[in-house]
Amino acid sequence: MTDPGNTAHHSAPQGILARLRWLVPLAFLVVTGWLLWREVGTQFDLPEIQRTLLDVPTLPALAIALLALFAVAFTGLVDGLIGHWLGLGLHWRDYLRLSFVANALANTLNLSGAMGAGIRLMGLTSHKVHLPRAAALIGMQALSLPLGLSLLVVFTLATRSLPLTAGTTERTIAYLVLAAAALYLPLYFFLTTRRSLMRWLPHDLGLPPLRLRLELLAVSLLDWVLAAAVLWACLWISGAHVKGGLLLGAFAGASVLGLASQVPGGLGVFDGLILIALKEAGYDPPVIVSGLLLFRLAYYLLPLLAGLYVGSEMFTQNSQALARLRTRLSSHPLFGLLGLPAVLLADFGTRIVAILTFLAGALLLASAAMPSVIEHVNVVREHLPILFVEGASWFSILTGVLLLGLARGIDGRLRVAYRLTMWLLLISAGLAVTKGLHFGEALFLLAVALLLRTRKRAFTRRAMTLGAMTSAGWYAGLAACVLVFFAIGAAQVLGDDSFDLFYIGFGEHTSRIGRGLVAAGFGLVVYFIWQFFAVRRPELSLPNRGDLEQARAIYRAHGGGEFAHLTFMRDKHLFWAADHKAVVAYGSVRNRLVALGSPCGPESAIDQAILEFRRHADAQDRVPIFYEVLEPDLSHFHDAGFDLFKLGELAIVKLDEFSLAGKRWEDLRQAVNRSTKEQLTFDMVAPPHDSGLIAEVREVSDAWLAEKGSVEKGFSLGRFDGDYLDWSALALVRRAGKLIAFANFVPGYGSNGTASVDLMRHVSDAPRSTMDFLFAKVMLWAQAQGYPSFSLGMAPLSRVGDNPYARINERLASLAFRYGNNLYNYQGVRRYKDKFKPEWIGSYLAYPRGAWVPGLLIDIAALVAGGYGRFLFKR
Repeated sequence: MTDPGNTAHHSAPQGILARLRWLVPLAFLVVTGWLLWREVGTQFDLPEIQRTLLDVPTLPALAIALLALFAVAFTGLVDGLIGHWLGLGLHWRDYLRLSFVANALANTLNLSGAMGAGIRLMGLTSHKVHLPRAAALIGMQALSLPLGLSLLVVFTLATRSLPLTAGTTERTIAYLVLAAAALYLPLYFFLTTRRSLMRWLPHDLGLPPLRLRLELLAVSLLDWVLAAAVLWACLWISGAHVKGGLLLGAFAGASVLGLASQVPGGLGVFDGLILIALKEAGYDPPVIVSGLLLFRLAYYLLPLLAGLYVGSEMFTQNSQALARLRTRLSSHPLFGLLGLPAVLLADFGTRIVAILTFLAGALLLASAAMPSVIEHVNVVREHLPILFVEGASWFSILTGVLLLGLARGIDGRLRVAYRLTMWLLLISAGLAVTKGLHFGEALFLLAVALLLRTRKRAFTRRAMTLGAMTSAGWYAGLAACVLVFFAIGAAQVLGDDSFDLFYIGFGEHTSRIGRGLVAAGFGLVVYFIWQFFAVRRPELSLPNRGDLEQARAIYRAHGGGEFAHLTFMRDKHLFWAADHKAVVAYGSVRNRLVALGSPCGPESAIDQAILEFRRHADAQDRVPIFYEVLEPDLSHFHDAGFDLFKLGELAIVKLDEFSLAGKRWEDLRQAVNRSTKEQLTFDMVAPPHDSGLIAEVREVSDAWLAEKGSVEKGFSLGRFDGDYLDWSALALVRRAGKLIAFANFVPGYGSNGTASVDLMRHVSDAPRSTMDFLFAKVMLWAQAQGYPSFSLGMAPLSRVGDNPYARINERLASLAFRYGNNLYNYQGVRRYKDKFKPEWIGSYLAYPRGAWVPGLLIDIAALVAGGYGRFLFKR
């Protein structure tokens, strides 16, 4: 038994740690921002920064890009050395490729070490590496990577080449953090000699030898030196010729504090500390900022794009494999510590491309908001007419707003959004050069277009859900960027007394941004109009008579399951699969496509039909659900990656065992015996049914509905409809010639079809045994027709979650079965059907992994009721 006090004791530290994960990065960013304001203040010169970036020579910039890619790939030597010691048997190129992808993403998007660990694990398991060995490599890699940085800190502290601010408090805090970093080196060598501290290593493996640890130290040191070399080169071509020793000290200190901040990539903290340190050494802030921007592009963004390209296959692994991987990891202490976000990796590549598309739009607006560098304006003036340049600037703002909006479509894998975004990125790259020789901006846009092109196959959807919280987040980002652009533009226009909206000139930035505000507003209007028409789902059509006849032919040839006959109510859509060999009857509610039962068709086509229906739903950004699938079919849905929730059990009577003799059928026998005394007669009437009979049946149906205070339902329950009733025979019970009860017979399709009844209604003054009499007669008639079995229907929530090992959703549902009889007679339905001594078969809901089951059940209840209006207001 768990001690509540002990549980509370453990939960309190976890709550504190969760808060620290947010507070520590925020505190570092605030302190760094305050130091920047104090040390640098208003010395930022945006035109000078822009001029410096545009003046960067192309060939040296390409050389730095190659150096940055090499520096990130070099870290793979750490993985290779550890893998060789572990005897994994992988080729060096496998280690380098996997390490490059992991490091490229972890540098920018690190989640407490989980990103790099997760990607490495995905790659290692794809190479059939066992989990204990994979965990050992990842753990050793995480321990070894900071070694070089620790040695750099030791060196800089020993030589006093570490630049620090003049404030006593700041210096003291910085020295404490750096001293802790320096102590990591001896701590590592101590830690790796204690088996009790390295118990996560495989039991058949010894401790890492000294030679391996020294090799890892050397490689780690070179890795950090290479990163510092990339920063030094970026600063050099920006005009800041920083001495090597000074830069190495600043880089070591900023890297340690950036890692300690827990901010992904040390963004803001690392850059701010480098800027403060080099500004104190006498270098111009605009030049330093330009170099840092180039460093972020070369060492972070470029490898990120390359890593996504190289690892694209890894990111498209199916969610089922990832879920199995997460289950395997849950018991391992190392990965429990890391908190691997395996599910997030399933669609990670597309999400990154969507973010980059959004950043491309933001970059275009930011570029338009800043004044153009006069030297580049003069070059453009010499070669292009003024109206061409003005048009390029105006359309650049328009495409920027459109890209901000289209990022939502890219995230939703919308095919039309992909096509439009590709064209806009290519056009925007040309406009970036035309409006002011913004070659860096053009290269970024082209790089995003290239990355987007590599994921072309992911864009399969023809429609998208707009009302989800995900859409709200993207729209908030779009609104924020456009509002900031409007604020900047309005401030510049209102601050210029000579502003003239229609004045056109190469150097008239205020007039240009004023017209840009019109372009931004126009872009918003165009985007929302486009979205209204482009992402709408196609109208789902109901089947006609010919479609239903085709469906019935499939049912008769291959069987239709328990619910095939409900197709003829014509309230469900038909999805034809496996080259028209199989059919799925389904309904639609909100963003759900709910199939009733399993697909119908030849056994060889069932798996294909399930997958095609899932793709059909995915193409419309809908959730595919299969409602009331039975136990014999569960393997099909398991293999297609569906989770299962038990809905209840179906009662099946074997008709070859049925008779009115014996104790088992005593209730039915008594009902039949009493029928003569109560003047009851039974008749089965084959279709088509004449209008007079339908009128009689309607009178009984209306009286039954009025007595129950109910309305007609649908989908998985029959409703009174003359056309529907004409698809099968009617079972009629009369008293002294007057109709008092009826049921429509549901034929069993295929050679082993199960017969049943659907609508069962009677007048209020019918004898108590009327429905038992009807049941008995219908079962005898079905037996005479050669049907092997008869379904009594489902007992909802029967035998659901009735053991302590059941899933939590099913255990909660069992409470409704036990205590919810005031809302529905769950136990009474089970007891009534149990008296027939039937065979009970489980009925399940098959749904995509991760969906919220209570929400799905509410949606299905609304679908059965005929919509949310009737479900909520009982209309």
